[in-house]
Amino acid sequence: MRTRVLLAAALTFMVVLPGAASAQQALPLGSVTRGQMDSAGAAEYTFNADSAGMLTVAVRGQGGVDLVIVVTDSLGQALPDGRVDSDLGGDTGAEQLVATLRSPGEYRVRVETFGSGSGSFDIAASWMSFPSVAVAPDPDGLPTAATALTPGTPINDSIDPAAGDMWDWFVITADGNSVITVVTSAADGDLALEVFNDGAFGEAVNRSDQDLQGVAGNESITVQASAGQTYYFKVSPVFSQGRIEYQIRVGVM
Repeated sequence: MRTRVLLAAALTFMVVLPGAASAQQALPLGSVTRGQMDSAGAAEYTFNADSAGMLTVAVRGQGGVDLVIVVTDSLGQALPDGRVDSDLGGDTGAEQLVATLRSPGEYRVRVETFGSGSGSFDIAASWMSFPSVAVAPDPDGLPTAATALTPGTPINDSIDPAAGDMWDWFVITADGNSVITVVTSAADGDLALEVFNDGAFGEAVNRSDQDLQGVAGNESITVQASAGQTYYFKVSPVFSQGRIEYQIRVGVM
């Protein structure tokens, strides 16, 4: 397994302006700023943490817009406590959360509309450095450090959320037009298996939490692949649990 070093940068918020991906505006911590959804009903900010700590984000929508806050890593995968849609006080545009950032580096804050729509909103954030929540970088916690799957070669692995091993990533590229099936099995613990397209790690193409044969750790996903197509598979616990040992294998037809 490889250790990834996340480089810290200056502590800032940046907002990507609709229609101008290269234009970014700093959003000072500790003040309320007006944000605007793009045509897709989302606004995205980047945040660079210089240590582990807690990031608090609050939004209030304008004109009845229904909002969701998502805090992700630099590749777009949501943090374990990084999503909220609680509609505080019955107000669909009122959301706030505290996300634990367990290592320094770049993160993203997305404000999205639930369903469809667009509009403006007020956003404020605060940052508290808290080194005690730091954990060692997860060697295969990012798709860029995914373990390659090989047909006929099962892999024995484990996840342990309490130790910072939140999930594992695996990858396979089709040699030709084929049907790829990935299967997990675990005697103890409840697993979920997800599949993602290359470069789109914020939303799974498919998710398995079927508990095959009545076993909570047994999951399976099948995809139709074209030659050269790459798929990423993510194994994670359904609920926060202790260490889960499992096996993952792939078959190609």
